[in-house]
Amino acid sequence: MPYYDYICEKCGEDFEESLPIARRDEPTKKPCPISDCDGEVKMMFAKPFVGDPWHFARKKIDDGFRDRLREIKSKHLHNTIDIH
Repeated sequence: MPYYDYICEKCGEDFEESLPIARRDEPTKKPCPISDCDGEVKMMFAKPFVGDPWHFARKKIDDGFRDRLREIKSKHLHNTIDIH
């Protein structure tokens, strides 16, 4: 489900919600949920995320997993057939 960003025009607080596309406008029909200001909520437009979540999240791949990938790759390269 996609995430949408919203901002309160009165207090400036921003927040995000994961909603189905059909329900993405629901938060704009309610007052600000973060503070008691009862301000009007607007949807913010943000560029879509494109990229590798492992790279951007800075998660380190386990050494055992990395070794297993190398093993699979080496077996795959040795099992290829030359069609020429």
